[in-house]
Amino acid sequence: MNLHIIMDETGDTRHLFDAHDPKALAGAELRFRELTGRGFRAVALGKDGAHGRLLRDFDRTAEQTLFIPQLHGG
Repeated sequence: MNLHIIMDETGDTRHLFDAHDPKALAGAELRFRELTGRGFRAVALGKDGAHGRLLRDFDRTAEQTLFIPQLHGG
């Protein structure tokens, strides 16, 4: 199972999906596009403390993707 973790003002929301299920994969890609379209940054988390990598496009092989809202200056 793959995981999307969405950070926002309420904390975090987690969405599990099966990357081998076409319907679940389509939903995950739609979520990715909607969130990044709203300004969220998507980071594929590294394994065992390794560095993550910024995603500009949906990556079905990313086991865990963290979505971080854009920061606003004050």
